[in-house]
Amino acid sequence: MPPIADQPWFHAAVQLLDLRHEDRVLAMHADPEQVRGLAALVGKGGELTVLQPDRLLAEKIAAMALPQVEVLAHATAGDERFGTFDAMLVAPRSQPNWHKGAYAELPRRNLRPGGRLVLDLPAPDMVPPLLAVCREMGLGEEAVAPLCGLRDDELAEILRNAGLRRVQALLGSHLVHLESPFDLVDGFAPCLPITEAQRLELGQGLVRRLGTTGACDVVVHRTRVQALR
Repeated sequence: MPPIADQPWFHAAVQLLDLRHEDRVLAMHADPEQVRGLAALVGKGGELTVLQPDRLLAEKIAAMALPQVEVLAHATAGDERFGTFDAMLVAPRSQPNWHKGAYAELPRRNLRPGGRLVLDLPAPDMVPPLLAVCREMGLGEEAVAPLCGLRDDELAEILRNAGLRRVQALLGSHLVHLESPFDLVDGFAPCLPITEAQRLELGQGLVRRLGTTGACDVVVHRTRVQALR
């Protein structure tokens, strides 16, 4: 499995969330691999509610038939209440299309008092060589928005202003070893509104920028913040 597909930021975010057996957990924009890992951590006595706006992914998760998992195919507006949870995790590969207030309003409405929150999102320049090539190709800011999130200090301030407690921004950078620059394409191009021809162009541009068709290392920058309700 390519290292981008393994999502090293997700594993770090889960460790920070300190999940326990029998926890009630809300996972926003979780994919099937994330759900499998989270379900194992909460155990059969726990409850995992997955909010996935992509209906095909939601159906794939539902087909896993994990008894402690409930799947909601829903694109959130940011003000919904889905239940009362012990922990909430938002660690998607790409930036959710949320207004800024949703990052605080969703945990305020869905976590119990003392409930734990970890947000692990794309940093403003999540993968510098990838973004550089996208812009060389003429992709506009709207097209690359899934790869560009908030600064950690900005996200932390949103949570503090909403009354969340013990808000802390943490280092979220990961050195990722790739078998080739095309691993970046396989990992992130599905998040972008590009054609197959543009996908090939993106791979070729990464080869030029990274100076190799073989193994290389890249840094993936994430904005990671933890808090309590």
